[in-house]
Formats: sequence, structure tokens, C-alpha cells
Amino acid sequence: MSKSPLLSYIVLSYNYERYIGKTLRSILDQTVQDFEIVVVDDGSVDNSVAIVSSFEDPRIRLFVNEKNLGGAASYNRAVQEARGEWLVNLDADDWVDPRKAEIQLEAAARNPQLDVIGTYVAIYDENDNRHPSADAMEAGYNQPRDLNLVDTWIGANHLCRSSTMVRASAHQRIGLDDPLMVRAPDYELWTRALQHGCKFAIIPQPLTSIRAHSRGVTHGDPVGTLLEVSYAMQRNLVPLAEARSLLPSITRMVAWTCRHPSLSQLPPLQAHRLIGVMMQSTAASDFQHFRAMLGNYSDHPELAEIGRRSFAFVGPGADAYQDVDKLHSDIRAYIEARDYFKGECENWERAYRSLQAEHQALNDALASRGSPSFPRRAWSRLVRTLTK
Repeated sequence: MSKSPLLSYIVLSYNYERYIGKTLRSILDQTVQDFEIVVVDDGSVDNSVAIVSSFEDPRIRLFVNEKNLGGAASYNRAVQEARGEWLVNLDADDWVDPRKAEIQLEAAARNPQLDVIGTYVAIYDENDNRHPSADAMEAGYNQPRDLNLVDTWIGANHLCRSSTMVRASAHQRIGLDDPLMVRAPDYELWTRALQHGCKFAIIPQPLTSIRAHSRGVTHGDPVGTLLEVSYAMQRNLVPLAEARSLLPSITRMVAWTCRHPSLSQLPPLQAHRLIGVMMQSTAASDFQHFRAMLGNYSDHPELAEIGRRSFAFVGPGADAYQDVDKLHSDIRAYIEARDYFKGECENWERAYRSLQAEHQALNDALASRGSPSFPRRAWSRLVRTLTK
């Protein structure tokens, strides 16, 4: 086995004895065989470790946590152990198409600037049957979206981690997962990558199969999800929007938090401080710092007042926000129309200059033969006749 493989598959497992065998076999069946598999077992109490150990392939490297550390900490351990040029994520209950790595590497060869490459997904239930709500769930991932835009990430994660291949050098630049995050560590990592200038792409083919079942944690705590997503936006997207002069995008982020259905489940003072924190210019250093900013009522008490005023402006039913949103929509429509007609004018100008050059070339050819030049008006009539 190479000490520096092209690919390092990262497989996180916790009590997945039922599925991990299929996951590993789908990796071993890949058309690109230059890889290692880094399995981190997060203290399973079932037969998962024995199943992984039963595979007699030296490319499989198994690490077992002495105690349950959680998904983010386990992911960080796997990243630190990986030795490949690309880190390929795959949860222990998912599986991939045999050509997935090959197709993603082809995309990277076509565009060497790419740092994160995902794919469309197919969603199944715990019994390998197509999930009853697959069409609706897949729509969140399987749509043409530009993940390099700030607005694409406002309150939404359209990139399935199990589908991704991440350049190791880019991961070293952006850092590891926040180990205190449970509901949205993927979202925070991707938005941080965007802030650091990483380039994203998604292969529009369902090369990754994922399971949706009761073990999932993302939607199990809507309040926790609200806090973690708001933190990621405040830390990563707000500064990026500022740097790109995208002030309407910041308005939309604050509005997303104000209008989240779980905001009302927070104590009113904490809810207002959350909105106030979204409005302030200083980004939280990590999720623990963010939570402290919300809970320490004596620290920067003005945050609650800022939050109350912001909520009045962009909260549910705020007519003023609707007017501003309409204004931004009109401005975007104007800009799109301006750019369209500017492009059309440039096309006509190029065509005109091309005709001028052809006319001059014709006259030069006639002059070399001693013939009279071709009048421009006659040339124009000829061009109109030929292009009808």
C-alpha cells in the first residue's frame, strides 16, 4: 500500500454493523484503486469493529475511539490520520457507485481550481428500499446550484458530505470540524471553506446512495439546528458578504433567523440577543464563544435591543422588509437587463467590426488586381441579402 495514496476514504462508524460491510465493499469496487480507507469507530458496542477487521485488505486502517466522542471529533481524527491527496467522505451506512471517484477526478482534471466536489444523491430507507419521500428529499441536493455564491448557503446546505471529495491541502487551510457542534458541523465546514476561497462543484449524477432513517441527528433538535446554522452564517457568511459588498445577502441571513419557526422556543431575551449577534460585526471565534454571547446577558446588553429592532424590521409580517425585498428584486432585474443588452451590443459591435475587416480585405484584393474598389453601400446590401 502506498504511503501517499491518491484518495483517503473517511468512514465514520457508530453501531453500524448492519451497513458498514456494504459501505466498505462499495469502496473496494471503485474503478480507481489508488486509495486507503480510514475507518474511525466511535466506541461501538455492536459487532462493527469485528466486521471491519474481517476485511483482509491492508488499505483499510481502523481506529477505535476509547469512548464515544461524537461525529465531529471522530471526523477530525480521521482527517488527521489520512495521507491522501483527496479526502473522500462516506458515512458507514451509505454506499457509492463504482465510477464515483473516477468521475470526480475527471472533473478535477478539467478544473484544477476545484477544492470540494460533490455529486447528486439517491435516498433509501434502512432496508435498502427507495425512501417513500425520496423525490422531495433529493430535491434538496439534486438541483443545478452554484455553491460558490453566498446566497446559495443562506440557511440551507445543498451539499451531502457523503458525496464529497475534498482536496487535502484545502482542508489543511480551512481547519477541522468544531467538535462542539452536533447538528450542523458539515454546514459550518462548507461555509468556512467558501469564506476561505475554496471552489465547489457538484457532479449532476446520483453517484452516492444515502440512507434516511431514525439514526439521523440533523433534524432531531430544531432549536439546536437553528443555533448552529445561525452561528455558521454569523462566523463565515456575514464577513464574506461584507467583503463582497453583498448587503442584501446579510439582510436575508438575519431574516432567516428572525423567521425560523424555532426562534419562539428560545427565551425572549436570548432570541433577541441571537438576532443582535447576527447583526454585529465581530464574528464568534467558535461555537462555544457564540453560545456564550447568547447566554451572558450582562455582556453587551445592547445586543438585545439591536435584536428587537431588527426583528421589527425583518421578522414575520414586517411590511417594511417586504418593500425592501421588492426593491432589491427590482434592482436585480434591472442589472440582469442591463447586462443582457450590454452583451448584445458587444456582439453586434464584434459583428460590425468583422464585416468592416471583410470589406477592407475585399477592397485590398480588388486593388491588387487593378480593379475598382467595392462601394461600402453595395457591400452592405450584399451582406443583408446573404444573411436573410
